[in-house]
Amino acid sequence: MRKFNAAQVDEMSFEEAKQYLRREDDQGNSLYEHLSRVLLKVIVEKPENVNETFEQISQELRGTLHGSKSLLLAESNPQVAMSDEVSQLQWCNSAIKLHDPPTEAVEVSYPNLITEANVCEWAGIHLGRSATYRLYLAIKQKSLIEGQSLRFWGKIVGRSGNYFVIQGDNLDTASAESLKDIEGTEGTNKYSFWVCAFVGGEWTKLPNATPEAIVITRQIKRFFTGNLDAPVPSYPPFPGSTEAHLLRAQIALITAECSVSPAGFYTEDDAGEGIRAIKKVDGSEEMKSLQELKDTASWVHHELPINANGRCNQPPATEEGDNTEPTEELPELPLLGSISDDKIADGPAWGISVKPDGMGESPDSVVVVKSLKWPGAFAAAFGDRYVNIYCGFGFASSHGTVYEPPSVPHVATEWVQAEQQNITFNEEADEITQPVAEEPNDKE
Repeated sequence: MRKFNAAQVDEMSFEEAKQYLRREDDQGNSLYEHLSRVLLKVIVEKPENVNETFEQISQELRGTLHGSKSLLLAESNPQVAMSDEVSQLQWCNSAIKLHDPPTEAVEVSYPNLITEANVCEWAGIHLGRSATYRLYLAIKQKSLIEGQSLRFWGKIVGRSGNYFVIQGDNLDTASAESLKDIEGTEGTNKYSFWVCAFVGGEWTKLPNATPEAIVITRQIKRFFTGNLDAPVPSYPPFPGSTEAHLLRAQIALITAECSVSPAGFYTEDDAGEGIRAIKKVDGSEEMKSLQELKDTASWVHHELPINANGRCNQPPATEEGDNTEPTEELPELPLLGSISDDKIADGPAWGISVKPDGMGESPDSVVVVKSLKWPGAFAAAFGDRYVNIYCGFGFASSHGTVYEPPSVPHVATEWVQAEQQNITFNEEADEITQPVAEEPNDKE
């Protein structure tokens, strides 16, 4: 190794000095790299009294980067630097497309997400100002493409990726033709949902929810992976097989149980014989007082509840000659029920608060309603408006009970048709009587 003394410093070239500072230790770190990070932090943050805090900054960076090789310089790891550059360019291209003007003039309404984001921030949900603005542009662009009003439903956090969810009316009337297998636009498929992995990414429409999927979804508890094509191994076996179907069924449950608003905005609608529906009251934007909003009895569910069969309405009667047995008929759940009647294992299912509270409380304060059954579900009311949003893992909380998956049934024993073998079963003795074998007759 070449050594330098004080007399040789002046003779050292710039490249030699640079190579000397870039010498790596046993852990792959170099002084050149460390000084570059320290100087970059100083330039970006511009702290006061740099001379006094320089050693402290150096120690902090050395502690956080100890044992890991820095990727600050492209020369140190060109492959990783290239992959980071490609991902950054892809993100930039997707973000730039959000600013493209629409090619066709379509008149649709879309929510003022900027205002709603400020209100949701009081509830503890905030995506960041830049991400919120890009999400606003993405929803506006998708609304123009679909030709209908869309709203930001929420965000579901997964293990390896997240889902940003938007909601719109289900314009596919074909699903209403076969209510035996799937509910149409007057049931659990009243809305359509689109998801994307990141703001500015491509939207993917989720499939319609089936009653069977909703029933099984209530019995399982599973984190989402972030991959719509991922399998769903569970017991009982989940119908639909992919995470996209599980996500759609879980969204249907959250929407039905967590879509709440101050009383007076919605009323029951007569949609036809045997079909229940809820519609919004025209001119219902009345200013609610703060005291009224602070009472849970003033809040109601404004979406159709889902019964134990995974439906919002009773299935149609079975036609004559159809061998399919009808689904068990259950009592109808009340429409526009008050959230004060919702209960969980250890108490009320909803909590309510005022933001800001205490000395900051005023007639313009925001009232936040929080679901204790579905962590991450919030509703906020301000003036004559309200907003619903969800941001969580996508399943209900146990709250006082330990989640246990359903037990596997006993293995069925082999069985043959009793009529062919003359087998009888004595219920009182709880035993099976086998037929007596006839002895062969050798006499002729």
